[in-house]
Amino acid sequence: MKKITILGIVLSGLFLTACSATGNVEKGESSSYKTEKTNEAKSEKLTEEQQDQAILDEYSKKITDATPGLIAEYNTEATSNTSGLEGLATISNSKISKLAEISTEGISKMAKVMMSNGSGKQDTYNEFSKKLTDVYTTEATKITEAYTSSAQ
Repeated sequence: MKKITILGIVLSGLFLTACSATGNVEKGESSSYKTEKTNEAKSEKLTEEQQDQAILDEYSKKITDATPGLIAEYNTEATSNTSGLEGLATISNSKISKLAEISTEGISKMAKVMMSNGSGKQDTYNEFSKKLTDVYTTEATKITEAYTSSAQ
């Protein structure tokens, strides 16, 4: 029951963060701004669906690539845990949070695509952000399974 509650809290945080992470960057604020603008110019030639698909592909890969390392980190840290189940849950949540950060970044980029297209479609954004959230959930479950295994 705790793992379901933990996963629910993490997912709630993911959605709240994604909704609030669509702020504007002031022109000239950082060197990454120029890179971002160049990428946006290239992206403008693609449809909203093509841009969202590219973001989905990129961030799905980032999430799936990060998961095995995070599970290994969890397993290593779990062996030195001295705080019982609560300590294991804390370790697990910290690893899941790293996946949530990646997912939130991707969802934020999708939101920018929707907002930058004058005719951005909420349905397109919802469709692709849900797909990325599904990838996140699948991979977060793998970390939760490592927690469950170590908690027995």
